[in-house]
Amino acid sequence: MLRKIKVHFSNNTVKMEIMGTDPELRGRPSSYDESLDRIHPGRRSSESDDEDATRPIDFTGSTRYSMTESERVDVCDSTALLQAVVFVEDAVKYRSINHKTDRVSLWYYRVYYSRLVQWILNLAIATILIVAFFEYPSSLTTGNSSDPRYRGEHRNPPCGVTEAIEFTCLLIFTADLVMKVYLKGTKQFIRSPWLIAYVLVIVTSLADWIVTVNGSCGTMVRFRRLLRPFFLLQNSTLMKKTVRSIFRTLPKVASVLLLLMIHLYFFTMVGMLIFPQPQHHVRPNDAAATVSSTTGRKKHTNPMSTTPSPTTPDGVTHAYGPDPYSEAAMYFKDILTGFMSLLVLLTTANNPDVTMPAYMFNRFYCLYFILFLVIGLYFFFNMLTAVIYNEFRGYLLRSMQSSLMRRRLGFQAAFEMLRRQGRLTLNTAGVSMVTSLSVSVVKAVILQTNIKKSAKKAIVTELDENMGGSLTSSDFQQLFDVLDRDTSRRRKPPIVPKNNHILRKIQFCITHQFFNYFGALVAMCNVIVISLEVQYQYDSSFYARDNVLAHVNFSFILFYLVEQILKVWAYGCRRYLASKLNIFDGLLTIILLFVEILYAIVNGDLFNPQGNKSALAEEIPLYDLVRIINILIIFRLFRLITHFKTMSVIAATLFGLIRNLRALIGILVVIYYVFAVLGMELFRGTIRIESTNSVNRTKAECGSYSQLEYWANNFDDFAAALVVLFDVMVVNNWHVFLKAYADATSKWSYLFFIAWYFVSVLVCLNVFTALILENFITKWDREQQLEASEDPNNQPSYQMSVHTMFRDALIEPTEDELMLALRSQPHMRHLRL
Repeated sequence: MLRKIKVHFSNNTVKMEIMGTDPELRGRPSSYDESLDRIHPGRRSSESDDEDATRPIDFTGSTRYSMTESERVDVCDSTALLQAVVFVEDAVKYRSINHKTDRVSLWYYRVYYSRLVQWILNLAIATILIVAFFEYPSSLTTGNSSDPRYRGEHRNPPCGVTEAIEFTCLLIFTADLVMKVYLKGTKQFIRSPWLIAYVLVIVTSLADWIVTVNGSCGTMVRFRRLLRPFFLLQNSTLMKKTVRSIFRTLPKVASVLLLLMIHLYFFTMVGMLIFPQPQHHVRPNDAAATVSSTTGRKKHTNPMSTTPSPTTPDGVTHAYGPDPYSEAAMYFKDILTGFMSLLVLLTTANNPDVTMPAYMFNRFYCLYFILFLVIGLYFFFNMLTAVIYNEFRGYLLRSMQSSLMRRRLGFQAAFEMLRRQGRLTLNTAGVSMVTSLSVSVVKAVILQTNIKKSAKKAIVTELDENMGGSLTSSDFQQLFDVLDRDTSRRRKPPIVPKNNHILRKIQFCITHQFFNYFGALVAMCNVIVISLEVQYQYDSSFYARDNVLAHVNFSFILFYLVEQILKVWAYGCRRYLASKLNIFDGLLTIILLFVEILYAIVNGDLFNPQGNKSALAEEIPLYDLVRIINILIIFRLFRLITHFKTMSVIAATLFGLIRNLRALIGILVVIYYVFAVLGMELFRGTIRIESTNSVNRTKAECGSYSQLEYWANNFDDFAAALVVLFDVMVVNNWHVFLKAYADATSKWSYLFFIAWYFVSVLVCLNVFTALILENFITKWDREQQLEASEDPNNQPSYQMSVHTMFRDALIEPTEDELMLALRSQPHMRHLRL
């Protein structure tokens, strides 16, 4: 006997029961269709024939076998129903359907992708990444500073604590790998580079972990630290797609970077030739500024100094001019120094410092630097941004096209699983297989899937409106378009007008936009008053009038309270609560009022913050708290953004970036983690602390690491390394770090910082720029289309996600393409689709 699920609908409730069927009917109920009498002749009585004669049959060309709503019973194989549920969930999450489809495997598959299991896996990933802050050398120190002079000792945990945590995480990753291999099968595992890399990373990490434990947690190099970000990378499909798009963009980026290197090298050689070198150009008048032929040392210490200036009898001083060799001595003394000086100049970090010695000597030298910056900064850098935007967008578009294909394939697989279990239908041609699904069966699938509640509610509502009908393959696909729509936008309840004529006028004034403008203006005045109070709070003459300021602050709070009460009265509770801005304003007003009353109770005097204060008031500076909370009123000004189109689009783009940048932020975490660990291994403890007294600071070179006291910027622990990397990514004064670590180690350290600059600034930040441009253009185009439509209120609003960003540019696959792709799936070939 085969196992079947019978689905009943009564009062919008799904009832399912397991029933037995005859194996000869290939999964169809034996009493379902009168056309099956030829399989079991004589099994029906004449009474049942008479009953069937009264049942309405549709002969309008549809393959649907119609029944009245009270009689409607739809039957589906339980395994097919489970397969359809899993395939729909795969499609919703853009997952591949290339996995085992038997009942046991599907049960494990749903357990694996359950919230609990995924939460444990994400927790393990976060834990193994955070361990770097606590393992040797720990970022926890006895002091609060990362400066070696003040941080104290590192609080390293006992040997075995972080290792045990890391081993537990590795066990979870091993279980995750085993489950993935089981669900996909051995053949698919061999064809997956990510899974093979997953195995290698786990094996390498475990081997390195064993070496560390056997070495009693010594200070040896831990290679597995560099591999930890892989666990974050492989767990996100979107991150893997983004990484793949970035890597495919790199060949075109490399061509621009090669031109940039040629540009740098060319101007470096030109600079070496046009800036005179002291050892090559010796003049008698400049002997004091040249290298001594006998000692080989410079007599002056400042290359910017000038030669002695004679004084004429009239008292006017005439200088011979600045030192002509200053530029070469400081920035072009060899090819490597010249190259690095121009590279830093290209980032504008040392501009105009690097140009001043030559410019002081001859103003025409500025043409060299201007030409270099115009070509490199304004042409090559902008060209690099354009190439990255164009190539990255193209590859990401193709990646999103494959994601769309994956989603449509999942929905088509679910449709086929259900269609294959459909009943035989009676039409003019006899008995045939159905090409559509009953709405009741589709509803049973939707109710069992784990999708967003808002999307599920919208789909079920649409199905209820067509209960008793059927869905074709295209209808089934379109049913899930609601997943991409912005369902958070709900129609606001209408404003109920007041009965009294005068009250209606008051209500109209309160609900008018100018009332919001007036509230924003009052909030701005509140912020100005608080700013003045903070600015002059230590001025005794100002505090002579402090009672007035206290009254003013309390008056603002009373105004906010009255404003919110009037809004609740004018809009009504439902309409008032429908706006998040109103909820924020209301909660903020309640907090302000509560803190003000609490302050009055504690201090005994509401308007005299300098009066006698109790011990509790000293511990809890409530009046300062009131002023801090008042600053939050500035957020009420954001409501003005909705009244300006350009500002509204920009604000929506910024909020949309939070969702779209998750993959890029994850990639930034990966590269930050790898470079921070690598920097710790290369530069930990290399910077020697010099004496910080004023005499030594005076002797130090101006603008150097020691003179600027950058001691807190080091690679001595993981947290400090992250800060140094961020400082270098900003590129301001990054040449200070270049010189300091080159002097402390060797000039090979340049490679580390240059690699970080290229990866973080030239690649990742340009990708970030590309995403911002694409988000803004997409948002702007949609707003334009919405305005051009005849009924903007009824136009669907789509979410701003990476997948929907290219919605208009994506091509919908045809049903034939989907069926061809389904038949090629290894785990679905046995189904004979």
